[in-house]
Amino acid sequence: MEYFSTKMTHSLLLPAIISIHYFEYTADFKYEGESHDFWELIMCDKGELYITAGDREMILQKGQAYIHPPMQFHNVRANGSDAANSVILSFESPNEELFAIADRVLETDSYVTTALFSVLREARVSFNNKLGLLRFSSLVRTEEPKPFASEQIIQNYAELLLIHLIRCAKSEEEAVQLPSNVKRSELAEKIANYMDENLSEKMTFIDISKQFSISATSLKKLFGDTYGHGVMEHLTYLRVERAKQLLREGKSSCTEIATLCGFCSVHHFSNTFKKRENMSPTEYVKTIKSMLEMA
Repeated sequence: MEYFSTKMTHSLLLPAIISIHYFEYTADFKYEGESHDFWELIMCDKGELYITAGDREMILQKGQAYIHPPMQFHNVRANGSDAANSVILSFESPNEELFAIADRVLETDSYVTTALFSVLREARVSFNNKLGLLRFSSLVRTEEPKPFASEQIIQNYAELLLIHLIRCAKSEEEAVQLPSNVKRSELAEKIANYMDENLSEKMTFIDISKQFSISATSLKKLFGDTYGHGVMEHLTYLRVERAKQLLREGKSSCTEIATLCGFCSVHHFSNTFKKRENMSPTEYVKTIKSMLEMA
């Protein structure tokens, strides 16, 4: 039998990535705005954000995204009372199909968030840029050896999430699934949400195991497979992330933050924060403000 090759078609291409950001905004953050000749996707990861698109202003809640088409004026600001986080991906693409999902608020799902955070993960090992720095003119490749095909993975995930959004917008067949190793376990996410909603409470591994009627062995494997670390490490991560949000809002003292986030004492809070962030809570606030300066 004679075999013939089939050349694969590419319906959507991102030939170039302009910037990749993960911003942690202070409560009073405001960006004056800009327009440029490439696409920009912004997703609200925590809190809420006010964005301008042309002459319209709208609110992005956690999990919502917006794609600005080329040359559209846009800006972003926090709501004045709460800190917020965002993922921003800027890119070039010649595909007109993107207009089907541009210029409107998009509801994202685990497919989109998994792909976006995979982009962030690969960007951190591929480029030297600080992803929370407000301005940089280009991505700078790291000189250190990096994982095989890391830049290609960034491009592939970015293309996949946009294809997924276009398919959803056109109500076509169910979108293809991400590889199983990047799927989020619904149970793990449910447990993580429970911990996030009860951070001020004292929780042990056994408490969580009993709360969800899951064995200790199964719980350990579930979080290891889903997040790459243990349950209590994830709880510490959530507590530090909440503390960072409260620090950026500037309404609470370190003692109050320690209590709200479930730390045993302000000393425990400071030590844990410094161990995870390589800086004290006070240094963190100064660093964030410096990275978000307009100049």
